[in-house]
Amino acid sequence: MIGGFFLKMDRFFYAIRFIYLRYMKRVSFIFFFLFSFFIAPAQRTDDDYVTPSKPEKRPWVWNENLFYGGGLGLAFGNISVVNVNPQVGVKVLPWLGAGVGFDYNFVGNGGRNLQTFGPSGFVRLRPLDFLIAQAEITQVFVRYRENTFEANYNFPMALAGLGFVQGTRSGGGVFIMVMTDLIGDPRSPFPPIIFRTGFTVGF
Repeated sequence: MIGGFFLKMDRFFYAIRFIYLRYMKRVSFIFFFLFSFFIAPAQRTDDDYVTPSKPEKRPWVWNENLFYGGGLGLAFGNISVVNVNPQVGVKVLPWLGAGVGFDYNFVGNGGRNLQTFGPSGFVRLRPLDFLIAQAEITQVFVRYRENTFEANYNFPMALAGLGFVQGTRSGGGVFIMVMTDLIGDPRSPFPPIIFRTGFTVGF
């Protein structure tokens, strides 16, 4: 009976990876380009044609260096997919920040579904206006349900990736990022390559 359960879960994980690659990448690209369309025209102002004055040096204050953002992914049909990923952090340097977040995923249909959720900590770099890099560690809690049966477990993930960001550093922008799990726990239902898209404000 136990062997049959793990065989079912293994097959379900493969189905989840297929669904993720099929739907979430599509949703990510649509989300990214939709927001880029609205943000790009607002980036150029009259100040772009004026030589800016040299800014005054001010002491670093943490609550003046907060940034926040996150991602959202939705797909509905025969199988429903939901991803929510809010994050908040503080800029240590203009190009370096660190923070915490929370990740929630739901994949399911009918009486069978899989939920993953957990807190995370991350370090983010923006060495160039259009380039973003992030390292993130999270403990993922899994809840699997099939009719009246339920299983719960957890595992760690260490994500690292690069991405493209559209927007200003002081204002808002959107990003699309390609990440990979450096731990690769065999119990993970996620594919080895993860596409993440979302918005950021203040970084």
